[in-house]
Amino acid sequence: MEKTLSFIQSIVVSTRIRLARNFAGFPFPCKMSDAHGADIVELVAEGLKRIDPYEYKRYDIAKLSESEASVLQEQYLISPALLNRLDGGAAFVSSDKAVSIMVNEEDHLREQYIYKGFDLYKAYERLSAVDDGLSSVFDFAFDERLGYLTSCPSNLGTGMRASVMLFLPGLVWSGELKKYVKEWRKLGMTVRGAFGEGSSAEGYLYQISNERTLGWSEQEILEKVSEFTLKLCDLEDLARKKMLETEETETRDRCLRAYGTLTNCAALSLEEFLTKIADVRTGIVLNILKAPNQNKFDEFLKDMRPAAFCLNNNLEGESERFFDEVRAETVCSVLPKLVQVNRRG
Repeated sequence: MEKTLSFIQSIVVSTRIRLARNFAGFPFPCKMSDAHGADIVELVAEGLKRIDPYEYKRYDIAKLSESEASVLQEQYLISPALLNRLDGGAAFVSSDKAVSIMVNEEDHLREQYIYKGFDLYKAYERLSAVDDGLSSVFDFAFDERLGYLTSCPSNLGTGMRASVMLFLPGLVWSGELKKYVKEWRKLGMTVRGAFGEGSSAEGYLYQISNERTLGWSEQEILEKVSEFTLKLCDLEDLARKKMLETEETETRDRCLRAYGTLTNCAALSLEEFLTKIADVRTGIVLNILKAPNQNKFDEFLKDMRPAAFCLNNNLEGESERFFDEVRAETVCSVLPKLVQVNRRG
């Protein structure tokens, strides 16, 4: 496990804790009226002001522009499901954009905290404090036998999902990831795409989380997901080493060709960018490429997300072709400053 711990920063991207809660005395979102939804949003707004009047910014889904909504989704602060709740859908986001409280999604409240890196216990500690504050103001639906009552039975009990976002090019390239998924589900774990249930994997990013909440305490969930993550890191570590031992030339060629394309193009579609930048990222973790300032590279990846890129470059209303040209120009200009080739010898 020592080797895994030293390697973990190149595998684990972020940690997230999510809590599902519903108000006692109100119908669940799937059964409530628009008036109920509006009342709940105002209740949450007033409750958060009582806890901390300046900490949370309110976003009403119906009032968001398409680009604003897309940026919030790209930052994992709201879900695709919440975007469909034009009547009564809202989110309250903390000043550091780490805590998000979605209102009237599948449950009345979906509280979440996202931590960069791997520390489920730290993430739980912060979100638990937020939940304690809300519990002091609101009466949540709770049953002594079933725990917190939720819209979906899979969230009964603690109502907690602990998830970890991982970068898994080794397991994807080798094809091993697919064969493990069914086995992991039997152990109470599930694997999803980067944006959660129903989303596809993007750039070798996968979200691992506990599938069950009933019958496991919060501490047990944290322990099981932590243990599972470390085992998965071991598997990814071995897969990456195998890539370099058995297919070194092919691996170097793939990563360097991706870098060469991104730094020498006149038009760059989003699909091609995402595919090639994932291979560049793989080159960095395999020491084929080098990124002297990892934080700046990570910020670059955030800024290149479609909605953020559109907003930052005032591209709303422009043609897809123009998007591709500006994307190519931006990547050709910025990427060589952030990433260089590690020459052998």
